[in-house]
Amino acid sequence: MRFAIVADDLTGAMDSGVQLAGAGYRTAVALEGAPLPPEPGLDAVVAETGSRALPPGQAASRVREAVRALRGARLLYKKIDSALRGPLGAEVEAALAASGRGCALISPAFPAAGRTTSGGVQFIHGVPVERTGFARDPRNPVRTSSLPALIPGVGAVLGTGDLSSPSRVRDALRRHRLVVADAQTEAHLAALVRAVPDPSSVLWVGSAGLAGALAGAYPGPRAAGEALPGAERVVAAVGSRNEVALRQRELLAAEPGVVEAIVREGDREPVRAAFRALEAGARCALLRPPDPMMDPEVVLGALSKAAARLSQSLPSPGLILTGGETAAGVARRLGARGILILRELEPGVPAGVLLGPHPYPVVTKAGGFGSPGTLRDAMGLLLGERSPV
Repeated sequence: MRFAIVADDLTGAMDSGVQLAGAGYRTAVALEGAPLPPEPGLDAVVAETGSRALPPGQAASRVREAVRALRGARLLYKKIDSALRGPLGAEVEAALAASGRGCALISPAFPAAGRTTSGGVQFIHGVPVERTGFARDPRNPVRTSSLPALIPGVGAVLGTGDLSSPSRVRDALRRHRLVVADAQTEAHLAALVRAVPDPSSVLWVGSAGLAGALAGAYPGPRAAGEALPGAERVVAAVGSRNEVALRQRELLAAEPGVVEAIVREGDREPVRAAFRALEAGARCALLRPPDPMMDPEVVLGALSKAAARLSQSLPSPGLILTGGETAAGVARRLGARGILILRELEPGVPAGVLLGPHPYPVVTKAGGFGSPGTLRDAMGLLLGERSPV
């Protein structure tokens, strides 16, 4: 394996993996518990550990197991959330211990999605992440924007000025096990990658931004990815409660040919009504939890079950899955072992095909990613009405 990524949730696995697919790596995500690799003939694999909402000890155990299985890859990457959710310290420490590498270089900036790092503090569109909607995340509320506070043992924080001096970067990596690097632009991330003479000697830690910089510097052996299969109807499951996702959901619901169904445990009538509308000519069924959401685990379970059942009842369906737990839940309900990544709709919004008994085309999206019209554009992509970037 040329490139391996271990990611804490499915949408994060997809948005980092698509950076490799676009750089010539045949890349697939393996769902937590699936074989590694999940498909023959891959150049890169992304192991999804489903660990973001777990207690630190359990999260560390899953990460350790996945990294041990993939540590032979030339490039080894621990994907963390660009909004700093989850037990970052436990996961990074477990990944480094299992990696066989001497140090970890940590840079979670994703400038294309408005995520930047300055002074070791993470920002989203210029606002410290703890002051954004991620502070109210129902599963993983963010309490601090400081990477050294979240990852104990960080020995140095490299500013963007340091990146122009490769010797400073190399010196920090010689002196410390854990090094954080600031970045506000793709050029900063590219300079960071260039400053490390042997990329196999380091555990790389970051979001889709640093993964893209690495893939750009060390491209895969293939041309552009395979074509995305078309769909006749679309099932969109939006489980995220992020403000960005809610606005995207509203705009999709307002589109002609979109029928909305509010999914509740034990009430199948809204989904039956959506199925009848699709049979009568509607293009997309938008499944969402009630407002306000009740027990997130119960609601997301019901949403996953409804999306899987509805898609199986349709000819040539396509899926839009928003929120990592929603995406993983639907994929597992459909018996998938992973997703072959093919294209990117826009930064952080990848498309691929389920690996398993139901090879449906699928677009995944983290709740906070994308423009207001992203879900609408995803529907157009799956129906063959819009081209990817």
